[in-house]
Amino acid sequence: MGRYMTVVLKKEYQDDEFIKELNRQLTDEFGADDCPKFNPWYALQKDADYMNNDPDGLKEVPDWKRPITATKLSKNFFWLTHGEFSFKLSGCPTLEEAREAIAVCKWLIETNNYFIEAEKSDNYDKETVAEYLNYIFEEAGHTIDKIWEK
Repeated sequence: MGRYMTVVLKKEYQDDEFIKELNRQLTDEFGADDCPKFNPWYALQKDADYMNNDPDGLKEVPDWKRPITATKLSKNFFWLTHGEFSFKLSGCPTLEEAREAIAVCKWLIETNNYFIEAEKSDNYDKETVAEYLNYIFEEAGHTIDKIWEK
């Protein structure tokens, strides 16, 4: 199964406008790419549209009745749960994937975990994230202190 970093936004911060602004902040200030994190509804709908309309998307979960909804994706796949960020720390991520998790972790440090449900979140502290991901940056020749700077 592995070890996952799971970050759950508080209910009052799970609206798409907050998540959209958070994603912008993660990109502009913390070094994440511009792909949506925390699974906003508009991104889940895009995934559902792909699975309903694209020839390759129709091959995904072929036993499911179409149309597939964003809500169904959110309820059935933990990594697609609306308002949550899920990342497999122990899954040998790429440098770019590791950068995403570190960006979320740096945001959490800066906001003192204010926006999240700490009791529903797990493995999001700097020590745990660094334990699993620092080696990826070291192997790529990066200075670890620089990676963790804002």
